[in-house]
Amino acid sequence: SGEPMAARFTEELRAANAADWEEITHDSFTDELAAGTLPNETLAKYLIQDHRFLDSFSVLLASLIAAAPSLEDRIPGAKFLALILSEENTYFERAFESLGVDDARRRSTPDAPETTRFLELMDGASHSRKLHLMLAVLCVAEWSYQTWAKRVFPVPGLAFTHLEWIDLHRGDYFDSVVTYLRDMLDRLAPTLSESEKAETQVAFRDAVLAEKAFWAMARREP
Repeated sequence: SGEPMAARFTEELRAANAADWEEITHDSFTDELAAGTLPNETLAKYLIQDHRFLDSFSVLLASLIAAAPSLEDRIPGAKFLALILSEENTYFERAFESLGVDDARRRSTPDAPETTRFLELMDGASHSRKLHLMLAVLCVAEWSYQTWAKRVFPVPGLAFTHLEWIDLHRGDYFDSVVTYLRDMLDRLAPTLSESEKAETQVAFRDAVLAEKAFWAMARREP
């Protein structure tokens, strides 16, 4: 069944976007976040926009759980969804309070164009009912964050607003989430038609470029 030496499909997808992948996993924002030199205002601007993904991301993950081929494939996704809507959501609320971001500011801040672009990508994957498209977008989002979060070295005494955002995206549990998403896409790959593989490649690339644009937006001076 297949050649044992064949490269993993997810690795092929990443390699096809090597230069942009390098950029989204080595953005200066992430190094400054870990060094404690990222201004609170820059982090606040980023978190306001990133929090906008929570609803669409939850729908995408729920769509994946529904489209997954078996109960065994649904369980890790369901556990991760519960974490996103509890621990990660709680982090946002605590971080906003600590950074002095009130509800009025959050309500009055429009979605950045880069945020809208990513939301449309997530929503498109959810509504497609196509497991390969959902996995392509989710793999980029989670695998790229795992990559930078494992790479950076948080300085001692880093504020929780900075440290917990790194910690949410590294460690044994988060590694297991990335493995789960990549493995499901790798297992699905041999069953995909050429056109479905091409769709997956486009969705993966679109997600990488959306991440790249989002980091650039986060760093841009107001």
